[in-house]
Amino acid sequence: MTPEAPITPETWLPVPDMTAREATITVAPRERAARIVDAVADRLADPAHVVAVTDGPENAMHLPSGSASPWRSVVLSDGYPAVSLLFAELGATDPARRPTFHGHLTAALSCPAPPQVPQLFIGAVSLAFAAHTAARGFGGYQTLLSRLDGSIAQQIRSRALLDRDRIHAGEPIGAWNGYDVISGASGVGRYLLARLESGTISDTEEVETALREVLATLVAVALAADVEVDGLRVPAWWVRHSVIAEPSETTGHLNLGLAHGVCGPLALLALAWRAGVRVDRQDEAIASIVALLTAHRFTDDAGPGWPMTLGTPAFRHGPQGLRHREVWCYGAAGVGRSLYLAGCALEKKEWQVEAHAALEAVLRVTGPAGLRDASLCHGWAGLLQIYWRMLRDTGEPRYAAAADLLAGRVIDAFAPETPFGYRYTHPSLTIGMERPGFLEGAAGIALALNSYATGTLPATNWDAALLLN
Repeated sequence: MTPEAPITPETWLPVPDMTAREATITVAPRERAARIVDAVADRLADPAHVVAVTDGPENAMHLPSGSASPWRSVVLSDGYPAVSLLFAELGATDPARRPTFHGHLTAALSCPAPPQVPQLFIGAVSLAFAAHTAARGFGGYQTLLSRLDGSIAQQIRSRALLDRDRIHAGEPIGAWNGYDVISGASGVGRYLLARLESGTISDTEEVETALREVLATLVAVALAADVEVDGLRVPAWWVRHSVIAEPSETTGHLNLGLAHGVCGPLALLALAWRAGVRVDRQDEAIASIVALLTAHRFTDDAGPGWPMTLGTPAFRHGPQGLRHREVWCYGAAGVGRSLYLAGCALEKKEWQVEAHAALEAVLRVTGPAGLRDASLCHGWAGLLQIYWRMLRDTGEPRYAAAADLLAGRVIDAFAPETPFGYRYTHPSLTIGMERPGFLEGAAGIALALNSYATGTLPATNWDAALLLN
């Protein structure tokens, strides 16, 4: 296969002469991946240097609304908590990396307190998630976590109750921050579930009560009657803004992605069910979201696919059935992983089969020409972590072959001449940017490569922030 060849159906075939549990990845790529992880970590070790590069005037994002720095101190995109996740994971096996984690966390704690919002990727929850990963990897930080847990639980519980009241009044959820992974209840709910799973929290009842309120609200949205928008009946998952969370010139949309769509709630409901945290009609809600995805699925030569969003024209005339991008945040890869989690939770074999078909379709259509970024959010690293999780869950050789190929894409994207080892690229940008963080930056890429390099699941469970587990 040439470096520019797309991933073809042949790469999905089982590796010859290997049983499912004997599927492995080749040694040389793993060693290359490990060296890149170390190189990226060394470049991200000094918090002051990271900020100086990221926040420099030459690294500004040029948007229609003006120029802006990508650096925001207390976030899981490009901020101290985001970078610290890499050192929490590395510190689980290498004590020499632990002071670096602490340095980034301390820098975050020294910043002015961000607004109190219940969002996983912003503010207190991002800080708490970083501390939680370190505590899981090598211990400590329990005093900080106990203080943050109570505040987070109170905030998200109040938000969930307000949103549920609105759903019961016959309104749609209205905005991403009511339910999604990045800015809404699914992301915060996953943090609360992670804290319960840790078994180290001081007030289990408070955290579990808040999580149950989140689950109950997501169940209410999933099972609510359709609402009327622009003379049409649409699901209660409808949001009234555009796909960039700004006021829309239209009447909004239904989002089917994992980052901002119904697949985030689906994954959380499934993961909570698996962990034994259940509320009334939770299984019905899971089935309802799967039915919604089935209703809006299209099938092309590659297999099943889903549009990113559906606006009122799609509900009036039907969706076009075109693939936009197949990555973590949107497309069949994220949808497939959430379907797989749901199928495992409720022991629905047909959902698992659909998930495998979706992930197969992604490999059939994805190549370097259409996917140029290496990040977790909408690049090769996010795909690598999804297929790595599928390999670890199923042991199937086809996922080992996919992981090899996807890791190769991430390895090939390493740019040693850049400050962080990877440069962020996006179709909307005319030049690349230096991004050190988790979701779209070097730390997140290195985390996915580290999973591949070590051949193990993350010690800190960092990809819970992506709702992959």
